[in-house]
Amino acid sequence: MSDHGASHVSGIQAGRDVRIKQSTVAVGQSTATAAPVPPEYATAVAELRRAASLLVGELRKNEEQYEDGAELVEAAERVEAELGRDEPRWNSIQRWLGFIRPGVHATAAVATDVEAIQRGVTTLLAALF
Repeated sequence: MSDHGASHVSGIQAGRDVRIKQSTVAVGQSTATAAPVPPEYATAVAELRRAASLLVGELRKNEEQYEDGAELVEAAERVEAELGRDEPRWNSIQRWLGFIRPGVHATAAVATDVEAIQRGVTTLLAALF
């Protein structure tokens, strides 16, 4: 892959027939362009960031109450960090939330928070795709 003297890479070449350039994916001779992001997207992500921040705080405060408290805090911090990215990796967020959920099931308020974040991610993904 060559950038032809440009100061940044504008696309990714993966194999012979797959190319990703900005929000367009080309496979062989057909091209698919990502749908425009709904205006509510930024608001929804901001709400998820706030919820994740509250979750991290709650888990830190009550870390000793959980068998795997340190791991739960770390997982929540990973969710928070992922939501802080320009383009969050939603599958990664869902996996970390899936790890947290059974660990906090004994604490109803925290379990409800985790479920609410999971529902928010699922709803946001459904709206995007």
